Amino acid sequence: MRVFRVTLPHFYQIDTHDQSAVIGQMISLFAGPMQHCRFLTFIMPASLERLERERRRLAMGIHADWARRGLMEEVRMIGEWAQKGEMRKTRHYLVDFNDALTTNDLAHWRVVAEDAYPQLPIPGDYAEYYDHMAPVLQKQNGGMQLDNSRFRYALLASYQLTRTWDWRHPLAQMITAADGPMVICIDVRKVHPERVNASAEFWQGMVLNGQDRNALIASEEAEAALTVRDEAVHHVRVLFMLLDKNVTGLRQRVEALRKTSTQYMKVDKLLGYQAAAARLFGPLAKPSGMPSGHFNTLSRAPAVFAGMWGVGREQNGRGFYVGISVDEVAPHVYYLDWQGNDPFHGVILGRTGKGKTVGAQALAWRMVEQGVQVILLEPQGHSRRLLALSGGKHTSYNQLSYAQTKLNILDVVYENETDQYDHVITLLGLLLDPLGSTPRCFDNGEVAAIRRALQLTYARYAWHTELLADHQLTPTLETFCHKLAHVAEQETAVSVLHVADARRTVTGRQVAAAAARLAEEIESLYVYGDYADTFNMPTNLDLTLQEQLVLFDFSQVPERRRPLFYYATLAGINHQVRRHPRQRAILVDEVHYMNQEASLMTFMANMVKTVRTFGAAIILIDQDLEAFIGVEGAQAESMAAGLNIAAGQFILNNVSWTVAFGMKRDAAYRLATHYKDEILPSHAEFLARMGSDDRQGKGMAVVRANGKADMVYWQLRPLEAEQLIGS
Repeated sequence: MRVFRVTLPHFYQIDTHDQSAVIGQMISLFAGPMQHCRFLTFIMPASLERLERERRRLAMGIHADWARRGLMEEVRMIGEWAQKGEMRKTRHYLVDFNDALTTNDLAHWRVVAEDAYPQLPIPGDYAEYYDHMAPVLQKQNGGMQLDNSRFRYALLASYQLTRTWDWRHPLAQMITAADGPMVICIDVRKVHPERVNASAEFWQGMVLNGQDRNALIASEEAEAALTVRDEAVHHVRVLFMLLDKNVTGLRQRVEALRKTSTQYMKVDKLLGYQAAAARLFGPLAKPSGMPSGHFNTLSRAPAVFAGMWGVGREQNGRGFYVGISVDEVAPHVYYLDWQGNDPFHGVILGRTGKGKTVGAQALAWRMVEQGVQVILLEPQGHSRRLLALSGGKHTSYNQLSYAQTKLNILDVVYENETDQYDHVITLLGLLLDPLGSTPRCFDNGEVAAIRRALQLTYARYAWHTELLADHQLTPTLETFCHKLAHVAEQETAVSVLHVADARRTVTGRQVAAAAARLAEEIESLYVYGDYADTFNMPTNLDLTLQEQLVLFDFSQVPERRRPLFYYATLAGINHQVRRHPRQRAILVDEVHYMNQEASLMTFMANMVKTVRTFGAAIILIDQDLEAFIGVEGAQAESMAAGLNIAAGQFILNNVSWTVAFGMKRDAAYRLATHYKDEILPSHAEFLARMGSDDRQGKGMAVVRANGKADMVYWQLRPLEAEQLIGS
């Protein structure tokens, strides 16, 4: 006898076609090497004691009271969930009595280990009552007394299927609806073909004498079994063991199970056969004394029974708390785990008002609690609520506006001079678009003039020890304009000296004219105009990233200028991330401000590609995939009309997790199409219906991580709810 502890990982998460393919492989297994076997499934209320203990240990290991407070609230919530008993854990075993199977045969099962034969949760002596078994203790005088500290149990056995089965019905539902400890035993015996022939003849005779009204059904089943070549015939019995410490409660559960199972199977109470039936839960291959009620099935039936082994899960206790899974098949407390140097880039999507902003800020705060530095860029002013949640401690809050913010676009943020020149050219293109209609595109003469002027602007400074180290030393736009004028004079002079070289003359005149024109334009707007107080001054943004929580509030920046301020801020953050590596999460809300210019989206993609090396994760937030890849066939009508689709696609392909709150129906199904094997049509429908009823309201989300998706309720802790609701 060999015993395998097995499971079908996430079977309920794959689509119906893949499920059918797996079931097809199982059918061939039962028709081939699988002989007499037994499935055992243990269902117990999930004990959250270990999870509560681990999260408490994590909280007590944090010295700061403000960080420990939220984790202790989470510990108390876990204790409350444990008392409700709504979560269950399952363990599944396959017993092979003929020693015919190996782990290679179980290709579609994840074989955890070869354990000893599973011990049922009913050790000790039992006395048989007519409808249940009661635990007993032997008294000193040799008599017996009831032991009320242990479980009583009652057994039921199937004797006829009444409807078509699939892997969810009825066994998976019985598991998920179990209101107490239960064990399901499925005993499978392969029937020899000669017995099938004899059975067909027997039932044909019974039909002719008309004495048994079930004879026709049995005869048709036997005749059908004779015609099937690629499946075997099995004698299958399904038994249920219900455990309870109260005999009244036990009898009520037995009756409830009988009633709920009637549409799929007939179930016997086994009155007087409790002890005999219990032997089928033990190691005996063929226990005697059982009543003869049974049914014959083809290989497809036990294969379908095995599908329930995709039900249940072990509770993960590490990572950042998200909320409660609302999946009917495997409810659990959900955590997003960031392990070591593994990438942790993510995307958060969802319509306005569905919980996206609150959820993102709650996740940000939970990361701060566990020592991750969080940097948040957002344009609605909601970060003020996160500031209130932190009480202002270990928090840097930056409200950007024309009145308060000084932004020098010449700040050096790249080690390489060529990259720095490209960076400034991008910022100049945004700056010289004061109405925010179309970013400025420079011709070759203008690019040459800008790059030459930048060379002269930075020439008197040490690149690494001055310009990269201290942005207070960075020359201003006024200096840059003087250098542009100098370039214009130089190029004009050179053109006069080389008048015989027609090509040089044309080039020199173009660059000189471009430099003079740019100097006049920049000076009029940003050196002597009303923008000068903002753009012709040393930068005053806190880009040193010293605090645990760094907030950038762009709500006072005119919408047309947000791409410029977003990009300049992110470039400074990127510079600090590379100079001072540590575990960081950079959250960018309303990422569509970065897709209005293709070069900005390319910059975003490069951050996703490279910052993991420096311990950082990028988390991008917007309403829909449209912000990254547009809407196919409708880019002209999209917010993302000019975006770099290749960069957006690169970002989506390199994020480790995705969270989607309520979405429009077409957006939800577009998301399911993008993550075809992970986000299923049922998840898309869940997202599309968000807010239509109490079950699918605000705060409900689909989390895609680790190759699968879960439906969750992004449940807030009390303090989070007090401070963040309404943002």
